[in-house]
Amino acid sequence: MTAPTRTAPAPGARCAVHPSRPAVDACPVCGRPRCGADAAAPVRGCLACTPLDSATAAVVAPPTDVERLVRATLAAYAVALLGGPVGSEYVGATVFEYLGPFVVGVICGGAATRAAGTDGRDRIGRAVRGLSALLAVLSVAFSFVLEESRDALSVSPQVLLPYAAAVAGAILWTIPPRPGRGQRQGLSTDV
Repeated sequence: MTAPTRTAPAPGARCAVHPSRPAVDACPVCGRPRCGADAAAPVRGCLACTPLDSATAAVVAPPTDVERLVRATLAAYAVALLGGPVGSEYVGATVFEYLGPFVVGVICGGAATRAAGTDGRDRIGRAVRGLSALLAVLSVAFSFVLEESRDALSVSPQVLLPYAAAVAGAILWTIPPRPGRGQRQGLSTDV
């Protein structure tokens, strides 16, 4: 069996392994169209015909700070969109009027932190905290718009306190816990 000749892919061809990416060339081993990332990988062939093991695994670059922020924003945005209609059911309900926005803030913060892959101690962690707090407030504002009994731009305590609860939930969730006394001194607490 001879190796296929290396030819340019057909116009509009997509990568065989990553269909969302356009093909830049054909695999020298199997002839399938492959994307630029697969062509630049340190393996001979494409990911469809070359099994990856620990010795030949392609090195994946860590996500950039911008990519991490976009991931965090999209995750918190999805939670905020879902939190608005749920929160509109609790507008004006005694304790739940503040507990609902707090929970939306906690979930926004948790989703953003998880998506960004941060523990909150680095520069990205502070930005994620701010993004999740902003999106939690927007979710509460969305619930006010859906419920129609309160003006989302009002400065009355009935509006500002749920916003503060949402911010508190987002910030408290994303603040990393302090290391224990033994961990700060470099001592192991394991037995």
